[in-house]
Amino acid sequence: MFPPTFAHTRRRTLFALFGLLLLVLTPLSALAQEPPHPPIPIEPPIRLIRQAVDVQLHSVEATIEGNVAAVHVTQRFFNPSPQQLEGTFVFPLPADAAIGDFQMTVDGQVLEGKLYSADEARAIYEQIVRSLRDPALLEYVGQGLFQASVFPIPAGATRTVELTYRQVLSLEDGLYRFAVPLGSGPNYPAPQTMAVGVTLRDQPGLRTVYSPSHNVSVQRQGDDRAVVGFETNDAAEMRDFVLYFGTDESAIGVNLLSYRPTGEDGFFLLLAAPSVDVTQQEVIARDVVLVFDVSGSMEGEKIEQARRAARYVVEHLNPDDQFNLIAFSTGTDAWAATLQPADAGNRAEALAWIDDLLANGSTDINRALLDALGQIEMSSRISAVDVSGRPAYVLFLTDGLPTQGEQVPARIVRNAEDNAPQQRSLRLFTFGVGYDVNTDLLDEVSRVLGGRSSYVRPGEAIDEAVGDFYASISTPVLSNVSITVDGAQIKDSYPYPLPDLFAGDQLVWAGRYTGGGEVTVTLRGDVNGEAHTFVYDDLSLAEFGGESAVARLWATRKIGA
Repeated sequence: MFPPTFAHTRRRTLFALFGLLLLVLTPLSALAQEPPHPPIPIEPPIRLIRQAVDVQLHSVEATIEGNVAAVHVTQRFFNPSPQQLEGTFVFPLPADAAIGDFQMTVDGQVLEGKLYSADEARAIYEQIVRSLRDPALLEYVGQGLFQASVFPIPAGATRTVELTYRQVLSLEDGLYRFAVPLGSGPNYPAPQTMAVGVTLRDQPGLRTVYSPSHNVSVQRQGDDRAVVGFETNDAAEMRDFVLYFGTDESAIGVNLLSYRPTGEDGFFLLLAAPSVDVTQQEVIARDVVLVFDVSGSMEGEKIEQARRAARYVVEHLNPDDQFNLIAFSTGTDAWAATLQPADAGNRAEALAWIDDLLANGSTDINRALLDALGQIEMSSRISAVDVSGRPAYVLFLTDGLPTQGEQVPARIVRNAEDNAPQQRSLRLFTFGVGYDVNTDLLDEVSRVLGGRSSYVRPGEAIDEAVGDFYASISTPVLSNVSITVDGAQIKDSYPYPLPDLFAGDQLVWAGRYTGGGEVTVTLRGDVNGEAHTFVYDDLSLAEFGGESAVARLWATRKIGA
């Protein structure tokens, strides 16, 4: 929440902590000489003097079982002033939340406190807003709060404040909403580190897991458990945390988040999440081509990590997949002339070929892309198995700029687009390593070929980044995905084309709409060449109001489209 500011009273120092907001109040008479014999002892008005306070940490750990969240908030801050401070802790309660088992400790000592209803809390919020002349707290008017007793902070000391409570989450439109106040106002220093971790347990049929407020990692651990989290020192990320999650025993769960401003078209996010636990028969067979840079700049640790990344991909192919490997520098070198079945013998030969790769030469990105696309096109014509319904994935890794062959980025993108097999569901996923890559080129070529780009910073492990990504696309369950919405008019939707659906992952589709109310969503796609249709007739789009963050998320996707 809001970091600290300070002032003084005649009798003691007082501060209020809104999550991380410290207020110390100073009477105006302390700033001017008082008359020796004031005629009437009138209590002076309050004035605030701001001082810097180091907020070292704000962390939240929550465990949600069913619809009950057990929340543990930890805040650590430092008093750099030469005097001891005393203060009151004030914490805004999540809106519309049923709160219980509230307890606060400071350095392990339990403090007494009081819960205020939203009506009781309004006067406290507004009084602080008037004192600070800062509207940032107004967003919490209408919410309850918890206020604890005064505690000292010695000069030059740190204090760790811990808050625990239980919250009953309500279900709306098939989704539970978990929220924690974290934001800091524009006039307050942000915490040096902010971290949030949420464990979802005992959630049978867990499908949608999504945060509209932050870019979180989601680690799914079966069909009833997931771990969600983020950590940041970026002040722009210091805003209230919101997490939606939903359960659905069907093969693919679909949910809608929406927001409609008064007098305008609405904004929506559609979230489609398949089961994590799928049988081998439900996994779609794929064609996979791994293309990786072995130019001279990859020499040393980078080429060793690239080898490990390639080994991971080969070792985690599915039994019915076909694959090939292409190394490129000044020219290209393919492990096989055509895509090969992912049987044990072929995988062993490919691993031996990977171990012999050396780094040298320049970087012909254009030729490497064309050769990879040619492998997919050739498979469509000569493969011994029917590949018409299976997706094709090209994983492309490079650490540099094009320095050989075609070097104009726009022409490289156009060449790739012109040579992509039109009769196949093709996705290109690019990995840029280090700071010397042309990000515009990798972003654009992956976009036009229906994939996405990822980047590995210097010092980060290439093999881990590629391995983590490949694991997320290792079990496709629906390809050639399309979505229609009956009951509202949809426009300006992104991304296009829609990506494939993978077990343990989720599709996020954003757009605008007119109308609102109850809608029917139809999801279509292919499973190993067979068309499948899923209909959801219990969804709705907001006719007014809703989750306001959806508008920002739609704008972000439009800019990136």
